[in-house]
Amino acid sequence: MTAQSNDTLRGLLARLKAAPDAYGLHVALALVHHERGETAPALESLRKALALRPEAVEAHLFAGVLLRARGRLAESGASLARALELAPDDFDAVAQYGQHLSATGDQQGAARHLRRALELRPGDPEALNDLGVVLFLAGDLPGAEDALRRAVAAAPRAVRTRVNLGYALLARGDARGARAELDALAALADPQDEEAPEVAALRRAARAGGVAPGPGGPALGLSASLGRIDPMSMVKDFGEGTGGEAPSLSVVIPVYNEVGSVAALLEELTGVLDGLEVRAEIIVVDDGSTDGTGEALEALAAGEPRLRVIQFRRNYGQTAALSAGFKYSRGGIVVTLDGDLQNDPRDIPALLDKMAEGYDLVNGWRRDRKDKALSRRLPSWVANRLINKLIEGTGVQLRDFGCTLKAYKRGIVKNIHIYGEMHRFIPVFAAWLGVRVAEIPVNHRPRVHGSAKYGLSRVWRVLFDLVVVRFFSDYMTRPIQFFGKIARTATGLGLAGIAALWAARDLGGLPVSYDTLFILLALVLISGLQVVILGLTGELLIRSYFEGQDKDHYVVKRVLGG
Repeated sequence: MTAQSNDTLRGLLARLKAAPDAYGLHVALALVHHERGETAPALESLRKALALRPEAVEAHLFAGVLLRARGRLAESGASLARALELAPDDFDAVAQYGQHLSATGDQQGAARHLRRALELRPGDPEALNDLGVVLFLAGDLPGAEDALRRAVAAAPRAVRTRVNLGYALLARGDARGARAELDALAALADPQDEEAPEVAALRRAARAGGVAPGPGGPALGLSASLGRIDPMSMVKDFGEGTGGEAPSLSVVIPVYNEVGSVAALLEELTGVLDGLEVRAEIIVVDDGSTDGTGEALEALAAGEPRLRVIQFRRNYGQTAALSAGFKYSRGGIVVTLDGDLQNDPRDIPALLDKMAEGYDLVNGWRRDRKDKALSRRLPSWVANRLINKLIEGTGVQLRDFGCTLKAYKRGIVKNIHIYGEMHRFIPVFAAWLGVRVAEIPVNHRPRVHGSAKYGLSRVWRVLFDLVVVRFFSDYMTRPIQFFGKIARTATGLGLAGIAALWAARDLGGLPVSYDTLFILLALVLISGLQVVILGLTGELLIRSYFEGQDKDHYVVKRVLGG
């Protein structure tokens, strides 16, 4: 066991002594035991969690998967059946019960449930793979091949799915197709990967001339592909709010050392959400606070069912906190605001009204900003003008990039990855996706509690990130153009300077030798060549990024017709 795992376990046990009725802590403890390979303690923690929340779908699923792994199929079936009863339209509940039926030998029932799961989540590669395995075990080879081919199309780099397709092709007598899958696997599988033995077994089966279909036929290990959904994927937020109907609105709030503000902010925010009459969730990301903010949020979460708290182990910065909030958000619209009470939650309805006009992202503009002029407003004004100048080609021009109060459609936050100080540049990345961006004035209030976390020292980090944004917004798929312009400009300026020195030498008597001029000329030309080579290297990296991960360098708005 790692020292970190032991520390996590001790920390959870200590917190449970103080709060023995905390459902989320029991599920978190079960996850830790699961990661440590301790199934019995994990099941005991889940039993305690279910005693507190008998209707918790995720805990029933988690327990069912662990029980099935231990061969306790009757108990596993009861737990999974209860999850399915509580959430008949939950993808994981339907899929996991289908996998349970397959483990008991009921392949027809398993196929029905997996097809139902695919109705809930069309094209899911794992469900397609599992359906292919079930159909293979039932002797339906054409159906198995069809499902596995669809799974491969959805996830071309999934080694185990390609192995399963290879077996299905061998069972159908298609040796050439199986060899094609082996060729594809040769490019994907690492000899050190845990799936490498499965690839080797498929290769041996191909050399032996094929396999027989049906549950008792080959020693394939195909059924091992069932149940591959890790319990952690179902309760990665410790069971808090992942089940049931998805909310229409998610409010994401990053906080760092705001113990004096969080209670008042949540009181204001819940009042606003109550007036909206929509199903909403509040996600507060505690960015490693050290002033008691975490404890205050834990107490608030106990009394507000819409509140979820994500706590970081240390301070990672506002961009990381927003990124985590985006990841865990489930709403069709995501609103972000600061946790220091300077953003006014009562502006949220105005953001949503503007979005209803057909916009995909609505940015807040702090027209009457209540911050210090020299350290906050002046740098922000300069930065906004500079940003707008450098991103003119994106079609986005905003007055206040730094305002956290924004509203996004779900598709934006789920398709943008941000690093560094780039949270302020999300509208630029969104414009690159081809969405409509608007800006409206919002209220800004003076800080009442705590102190500002940012100062002039952040300006340089923002400027450096701006260079990255400029590159990604205009030149991500053609880096040679970006570096080529730099090389052309730098070489032109260098040659002009050398020509001026030459003229000053011959006409003005400046004591500059020809050797010096030739050395300068060589340096300018070599520097320009190096920048061009850097651009060519970028071209190779970009192609590896898109082609190696099967990514597209475009965004499809919609597909019409057949």
